[in-house]
Amino acid sequence: MKTLKFWALSLILGFAAIGEVFSATRHKKSPLLASLAGQQLLETIQKLKASNGLNCAFIFDLKTTVGKKTERKEGKFYAQQNSNEIKLRFNFGNHSFLALGKSDDEIFCSEKSIKMTLDMPIQREHLLSFSDILLPFLDEKSCEYRHSKRVQGRNTHIIRFKEMTGRLIDIAYDPGFEAILQIEYFDEKEKLLRTFKLLNFKKAQGMWLMKSIEIKDIPNNTTTQLTIKKVAIGQAIPSNIFDKNGLEKPPVDNLVYTNF
Repeated sequence: MKTLKFWALSLILGFAAIGEVFSATRHKKSPLLASLAGQQLLETIQKLKASNGLNCAFIFDLKTTVGKKTERKEGKFYAQQNSNEIKLRFNFGNHSFLALGKSDDEIFCSEKSIKMTLDMPIQREHLLSFSDILLPFLDEKSCEYRHSKRVQGRNTHIIRFKEMTGRLIDIAYDPGFEAILQIEYFDEKEKLLRTFKLLNFKKAQGMWLMKSIEIKDIPNNTTTQLTIKKVAIGQAIPSNIFDKNGLEKPPVDNLVYTNF
């Protein structure tokens, strides 16, 4: 299995020390960044692929808009990561979805009849997928430096990855925060298909955390926004949460969640 990259959760927690700086500096202009070349580019990719040893859970809302129609759903998310593997679980009501670091990209579902891949929406009415949290494309050998660009009021490096399918993926990497602020997906003719970006941050228990993200399907004019409502950080996630044989049962945990 490819080594899974847990970038979204890294951002949720990784901005804790710099969120206030982000808020204060995002609108200040500064000189354009010098290009990343050769070894610098390789080192940047390696930073993005590094594990962070994160453990957390949160409760969130999904809101998806297509034209004048809006769908809403509450979900729960668990994550456990160490240097060797990542375990992720989503729950929507009685439906559970699990990704394990040694499962050869397989997604386990509480409904055995459902067969899912990393790129498939976890909920049919919404755009969110496991690939929006994991970065499988970072393992692609084909990548190049494009240019620097202002994204979310910050100077970023635009780095392009090319998948075997021909799909192109541009990430906006902020070297100051060592984080990705935006991802854009294009077809082989460079037509924009999908975007994923951070929207805002909020302070909780003295820490700055990511509050919401936005995913857009450009051809279908569909937008999904994920907004975090409650968080449990730095607590031990019960091992039974990640048991693929127990997905039919609603998860039971004793975690302490903070309103967010």
